Amino acid sequence: MTTTPATSPYRLRSITSLDRAALTQFYTELSEDSRSARFHGASLTIPDRTATFFCGPDHQHREGIVAESFEAPGGPVIIGHLCIEPADDATAEIAIAITDTWQHQRVGRALLAYAIGWARAHGYARLLASMLGGNTGMSLLLQSVGYPITYGASDEGTDAYLDLRCPRPLAA
Repeated sequence: MTTTPATSPYRLRSITSLDRAALTQFYTELSEDSRSARFHGASLTIPDRTATFFCGPDHQHREGIVAESFEAPGGPVIIGHLCIEPADDATAEIAIAITDTWQHQRVGRALLAYAIGWARAHGYARLLASMLGGNTGMSLLLQSVGYPITYGASDEGTDAYLDLRCPRPLAA
């Protein structure tokens, strides 16, 4: 499923089991800071079991989306990854990672917009993003869509809850 303009240098699509090697490569190539922000601790890559899990959502209760660039030689390359998991009946948890060279290029915003649409279509009232303290990139990304945000402390940093019950964003 393409959710970006035809003129965009990337597209968004549902992840599949065929993406396992490319997704592992994507996480291997993230900087230590980016991996730490995504997984709340740095590791060199993701374990095979995690890659298999990420590439196997049922698309009804769990979703996975990749952003692919067509600018790289040799075909499309994953430049972003979105996970959506149920946290409770009203809340879906999201996690977003963008390759370092594509950060601040609106890929994260496109993935977050997809997450909002998916969550609303599946009856979720809130999105939860758990962040390490100091993850200003994710905090600014969440603020950029204009939905009300409630913050709470977590064991590893901050939980930010986007309230999707607002009929339209406060600011876009």
